[in-house]
Amino acid sequence: MNLSIEIRRVDHITILELAGRVSILEFELKEIVEQLVARGERHFIINLANVSYLDNAGLGQLCLIYTVARNRGGDMKLLKPTSRIKKLLSITKLDTVFQCFESEAEAIRSLNSPHMSPFSMSANGC
Repeated sequence: MNLSIEIRRVDHITILELAGRVSILEFELKEIVEQLVARGERHFIINLANVSYLDNAGLGQLCLIYTVARNRGGDMKLLKPTSRIKKLLSITKLDTVFQCFESEAEAIRSLNSPHMSPFSMSANGC
């Protein structure tokens, strides 16, 4: 299954609902985020619940989104990573970089609260 991306907004936060494969063959995510950033977006939640496959290029795209958002005073949170993706994040130590949430409301709250610690109880690392 190719990658499909649904984009929606909640307040100042852009939520990207991904489904399918995030791989070296799929550049749509990177291109969409570049367009969103060019429009001034800088707070992202990436929903990974329906991602069936994520390779190193897909991880690279997540790292790029995170870096671009942070460099512009924003942030990126991961929502509902699958067990396979959690394992991949752990192996690559990216679970110490990305903040993951099982609840969209908690992810939104974390982006709305600038004083929330990245190691708060509501986030499970990854």
